[in-house]
Amino acid sequence: MIKLPKHDLDRQNAIINAQNNVGSYTNYLNEVLKSAIESGDWDEFETLDIGFRVTGESLGKIGDNDAWRALQAFFEPNATKKSSIDFSLNGKVMEHNLKNQLKALLLKMMWLSPKDYSFESIYNTITTLKKLIPPLLREGYNSFEALSFDRLESWVLSNFTDVDFKRHKTYAALNKLYTEAQGLPFNITFTKKLNASDFGLALKEDKQHTVVPQRLYHLGLRKSEALVNELYPIRDELGKLSNYITAYYENLYQAYAKYLTSDEARLKNGRFKWYLTKSHKGDRERTIAFQTDFLALNSPSEAAAIELLYKHKPPIYSQHIDKFHLDKTLRVGNRVIVGLGEAQSLFKRLHGGCLWALMSRTGMRSDEIFHLHTSNGYSEETISKQTIHVIHADLSKTTKGSQSKQDEFVTTKIGKKAYEILQALHEPFRKRHPNSQAFFHKVKGDCGAINKAQLGKHISDWFEGAISEKLALANDDVMDLKISDPNLSFSVGDNYEFSGHQLRRSFAYYLIGYELCAFPQLKQQFSHVSMAMTRHYAKNASKFQKIRKQKQNLAHAIDEERVEQKAQVYLNIYKKLANKERVAGGKGKEFAKNMMKAKHNLFKDKVDDDMLSLNYWSKQIRDQKRHIHAVAPGVYCTSTSCSLRTQVNLLECVDCKNDYIVDAVFAEAKRKEAEINMLWDIEHDELTPQTASEAYIKITAAERIMSDLDMNYEPVKMPQEVKELLIPFGVTVQ
Repeated sequence: MIKLPKHDLDRQNAIINAQNNVGSYTNYLNEVLKSAIESGDWDEFETLDIGFRVTGESLGKIGDNDAWRALQAFFEPNATKKSSIDFSLNGKVMEHNLKNQLKALLLKMMWLSPKDYSFESIYNTITTLKKLIPPLLREGYNSFEALSFDRLESWVLSNFTDVDFKRHKTYAALNKLYTEAQGLPFNITFTKKLNASDFGLALKEDKQHTVVPQRLYHLGLRKSEALVNELYPIRDELGKLSNYITAYYENLYQAYAKYLTSDEARLKNGRFKWYLTKSHKGDRERTIAFQTDFLALNSPSEAAAIELLYKHKPPIYSQHIDKFHLDKTLRVGNRVIVGLGEAQSLFKRLHGGCLWALMSRTGMRSDEIFHLHTSNGYSEETISKQTIHVIHADLSKTTKGSQSKQDEFVTTKIGKKAYEILQALHEPFRKRHPNSQAFFHKVKGDCGAINKAQLGKHISDWFEGAISEKLALANDDVMDLKISDPNLSFSVGDNYEFSGHQLRRSFAYYLIGYELCAFPQLKQQFSHVSMAMTRHYAKNASKFQKIRKQKQNLAHAIDEERVEQKAQVYLNIYKKLANKERVAGGKGKEFAKNMMKAKHNLFKDKVDDDMLSLNYWSKQIRDQKRHIHAVAPGVYCTSTSCSLRTQVNLLECVDCKNDYIVDAVFAEAKRKEAEINMLWDIEHDELTPQTASEAYIKITAAERIMSDLDMNYEPVKMPQEVKELLIPFGVTVQ
């Protein structure tokens, strides 16, 4: 069934409900549409409705191809990419039976399937399956029923079709036929889902964006940080720049209307001195239209002149603007601009620099940036006295038929400041367009919502302007690029070509390369369903790790600092153990138990005295004899195979033989969160055996950690509703 983005769930539920109560039907989808699809009676099928709006209005008839083209506007009114469902074939009429079979498949995916599909998935399915129609027709078939493994294999071997069988999207579309076979009016002969390997093929890798070379990336980070730090203290002033742009023509036209209705505008022969330009076709059309309407007025008033000026927007000669716009000077911080052109240019520079700062410090896609929340777009959390900055945006991709939970992107303080500056720049535009839901607006015309392509251009323009004299690739830059993309060719002296998505690739590559982030953390930040996609973004980062360890530079210093910090964590833990302080976790409890069994004090009697030395732990870590990483605040793991870097399961850490737990801040936070969620589920009648058991596990695990650390706490009393859903320990269910 169609799945809208998470923020549209209420609208989605309303749409689904609208399909049930249609006329005398209480379930139009199952009572009418389902049987019509199964019957394959195309005459009846084509007269039925595709679906219905929340108001009950039809989305159009199944046989109306124009109605299908308009579906995206209904399901995704704020879509940034146009995806029009088209039932023509290269501009020609599609064979009737194949066309209706495709419509039957799409309607089943949209309304009747137990699986969830995004509109993009539905669109991609028809776009790909349409490519199979020409080879079917050439072989004399007009039904997808003729598709078989043997026929597809013969096409692969003979290059009979231009379908690319080395692309994932080909199999994604073919497998929709297999997945949705039940209930379709034609048979599907596949016995399983198809893969490229079934035909002896390997999938082509998606085109990889290049990594920004370290030198240029560092320059971009520095310059964007300097810009953000400069603008942040004066962010309340930035609205003046936006207001100047939006009010420029208002002020200009008001003065011009006053001029036109005065005696000054008339020459001795009674004609007007216009000061309007006709230098370009568009300018000429607007000017002539305005002059015609104005001269048609019997007694033109200032108000009527202003109304016509706003209607036609005739351009005034730039050399005469000073005559009508007396005060064109604006000061913003230490910048002074004169005229609309300078204001627009400055806005784009500030805007592009802040976008670069935000994207480089979140790894967000450009369309996720495009969908930044206009309100509550930033929040912060405090974990172990450290402030975590979080940006909120709508996800750009719906994967595997459902929207991922991730719509939050952790960022730095600079990223947070950049978001607030962007808010200050665009808020005046949004006030001019109260019905607009867009975060970003343009600085020309009516200052309406901007499109995604323009957003990307601002980012590229800023980077190329800020780094312009240093864009030529040096030898080290070429080496960096060769390591990250061995199959591409770069030459010293060539200007580096930058695009916005390279920031996402660079974000992944350098975080993994410098070991500042683990793959599970990066996967969560990128909202990927597949770990393989995350690894694709950080491709070749392991080679970069080997190279950087050979250089005595900032990278080497970072590595040394990492060793020292890990050694300090070990030292702090063993100081606690030496002082007989409580340390939870399986490894901590085991060490404490061994100390109690020993006949002498292992630390005071010099047996393990080395463990109270920072140098000892530094050497152990540098020689790779010891390992430690944080899985949560105060929770450390010493296993190199541990993957619990995000979504920590406390139950796995309580008695894990590899874990140390030194404080209960994280456990207490998780316990409180689980308790709140449990009570919310009970209050809203959404408690299930699964949610009840999850709450119980989290609460009891957290309380065990708090007990192990000898903390005083008030145990959570499990409500009766939860107890009734839990299976008692030791009881066998028949």
